[in-house]
Amino acid sequence: MKMKSVMLRRRIELAFGKQSKWLLAVALLAIGGGCQREEIQVYTVAKEPEKPMVAQAHNHGSGMGMGIPKARPQVSWTLPSGWKESGAGQMSVASFAIKGEGETEAQVTITPLAKLAGRDAEIVNMWREQVGLAPLERDEALKQFEKVTVGDEPANLFQIGGKAGEASSNAKIITAIVHRDDASWFYKLSGDAPVVDAQKPVFIEFLKSIRLKEAPSEAPAVAEGEGSGSKPSWTVPSQWKQLTAGQMQVARFAVPERNGAKAEVGVSVFPNDTGGTLANVNRWRRQIGLAEVGEGELSSVVSPLDPASPGAILVEMVNDSKKLLGAVVPRNGSYWFYKLMGDTAAVSPEKDAFVAFAKSKP
Repeated sequence: MKMKSVMLRRRIELAFGKQSKWLLAVALLAIGGGCQREEIQVYTVAKEPEKPMVAQAHNHGSGMGMGIPKARPQVSWTLPSGWKESGAGQMSVASFAIKGEGETEAQVTITPLAKLAGRDAEIVNMWREQVGLAPLERDEALKQFEKVTVGDEPANLFQIGGKAGEASSNAKIITAIVHRDDASWFYKLSGDAPVVDAQKPVFIEFLKSIRLKEAPSEAPAVAEGEGSGSKPSWTVPSQWKQLTAGQMQVARFAVPERNGAKAEVGVSVFPNDTGGTLANVNRWRRQIGLAEVGEGELSSVVSPLDPASPGAILVEMVNDSKKLLGAVVPRNGSYWFYKLMGDTAAVSPEKDAFVAFAKSKP
């Protein structure tokens, strides 16, 4: 069994590519799904430190290696009786709590992930592994699906049961998958088996009520000369020199050298927060050779960027002669990532200019 598990994980790495820890984290979203809460399991694979972690880069003719991502579709539904909305999670756009008899419970989550069409067998086996079941051969794994409807779109639904993690009670997971052009959407009912079994018909009716409304097309401008022909309206410090944007960047600048010390600013845009604050902070920490931190240590490196922009954060970290300033700013359904990194002597004098730049609207 252990050898099969190792082989399965290797298959997953090959299936999703050597992107990052986060890419596998989203692929394994909530499959640890114990009866009580949603969990994420991360398997370490080879990383590409200088590239932002993103589930899927969108290419729509921008000429930059990454087009400007569309805003996430807006989701609406008819709430079943007895379900309680519990808000969006770190990766889910919506979640719901369901109480059963006694201490039993279940939850429903709606989560768009990387486009995973063609990986359904691997997905089934990842969920099976989490409840202690052996992986199935591809043909047998695909037989686990039944056809359902999510809104007006066809979907594949499968269910598994077992004991999740250290749980002593039986758990069950029912998942419907819709592979759309923008992402693969996962609708998951998980929790104590009696609650999940009782709620399955309700869940299927809930899926029929789902509506995805495309967000207004308000693609932000990209750097001049980088494929769109338009110039963003942001305020670029006069002392910065514009450079050719790199892969997965919409703009790139060099800040003034100071006695040989150099640093650069990069700007990227993604359709999600690429795993949340902790994942982004630790990715940036690795880039300047620092050890990862836990949730309890975030307050030492993260602060609000702009009171006028709720959710926007500023990150500051130093490792000897290297320094990194980072900002994450949610705008119109997308997330703007700003990074100033290089020699401390070049980064520190540009902090005020960097903050002002990140706050200015493109």
